[in-house]
Amino acid sequence: MKEKIKVGYSFEEVRIFSESELKKIAMDCGDMNFVHHDSTLSKKTRFSGIIASGSAISAIFSAMIPTHLSKISPMLGLEMSFKFPAPIKPDVIISMVWCVSEIQKKSETDIVINLKGEIKDNEGKLLVLGSAKVILLAQL
Repeated sequence: MKEKIKVGYSFEEVRIFSESELKKIAMDCGDMNFVHHDSTLSKKTRFSGIIASGSAISAIFSAMIPTHLSKISPMLGLEMSFKFPAPIKPDVIISMVWCVSEIQKKSETDIVINLKGEIKDNEGKLLVLGSAKVILLAQL
């Protein structure tokens, strides 16, 4: 089934996070920065309210990769990185997309794939950039 993976192959998830969900995922991952869970204090910031925790969003965004690819092939993550050019605010439709940008043959049965990821809002504004490298294996 790895033959299905080609450069340009992509997968997407569309989400909306409420303010209470953003607070919960920040607290669940241990991000105690008040701008992610204190409605009163966060209103006094340049963001004028709660914003998503980068730690929490990167966990959700990165989890899309094994959730999707492990249905195609046994796989393991090798590298990930994220940039946060703009905040994710509550009740905004966001589109999270990963796209295969490069494929390298590791062995007769295993391939390493590089992915580029983007999270954009419904107006097309770039909120998060991601990159990842994973290996698809014949077996774990």
